[in-house]
Amino acid sequence: MKDIYKIGIVAGIGLGVIGIMAYFNKQVNRLMDACFTVTGAVINQMSADNFAFTLIMNIKNKSEIDFTVTNQRYNIYINKMLVATIEKPNDIKVMGNGMTTLKIDVKFNPQDLLKQGLENIIYLLGDKKKIVIEIKGYLSLKAGIITVKDYQVDERLSLAELLNPSPKNEVC
Repeated sequence: MKDIYKIGIVAGIGLGVIGIMAYFNKQVNRLMDACFTVTGAVINQMSADNFAFTLIMNIKNKSEIDFTVTNQRYNIYINKMLVATIEKPNDIKVMGNGMTTLKIDVKFNPQDLLKQGLENIIYLLGDKKKIVIEIKGYLSLKAGIITVKDYQVDERLSLAELLNPSPKNEVC
């Protein structure tokens, strides 16, 4: 009779471990499915020698596990020309089943675009649909002992789309 109890206890522990591992695996898969979406921008300054704006990005955590966004690096392109590289050393905590807003400040000199061959920058600034902003980069997600490195961020929007927030964040 003692052997049956021992077998039952071992089987119960085994099933418990399998259940915990299945739950953990499901949460890790959801963590990998986190959603990063650029939802808008705010122009802070626009002049002949300084263009500054803040990109607004939503981060949705589909897992029950909290994670931290680390090691952020973004290249910002305007009409396929690199205008800024942003490295954000600040870690950002995203709660389980939650959404967090991340703001990325971008500054560059529009004269640099002229030097790179982008003509009629003033005309383009007047027609915000003709200015295409691309955000390409990566970041890391960290949840306890799990780290997802080089999570890719790749968004492309016109300046008009960025300045007129839409339900794009519902894609998440």
